[in-house]
Amino acid sequence: MERSQAMIKAVVIGLGVLIVVLTGVLVAGVLDRVGDTTATSDHRDGAVALPAGSRVVSITSDDDRLSLLLELASGSQAILTIDGLTGEPLSTLELIPRP
Repeated sequence: MERSQAMIKAVVIGLGVLIVVLTGVLVAGVLDRVGDTTATSDHRDGAVALPAGSRVVSITSDDDRLSLLLELASGSQAILTIDGLTGEPLSTLELIPRP
């Protein structure tokens, strides 16, 4: 009887230690994901030159690139892609409607 009580006691202590260790691993994993954000020190304030008379209709981002949908003064649209870190234009794609 005494032997079985000692065994039960050892199992309970072992499971308690296992719960504490696994809780620590879980908390460490959550903290790692929360702390895994891109540093904002790479981003700089700046200005982007838009074509004269144009206006920004929408903006989307993908990684370190921004795509601006522009409505040009002529009424047509263009997509301006810029580097999100430097603000430098990467490409301009003018959208011309088919006749």
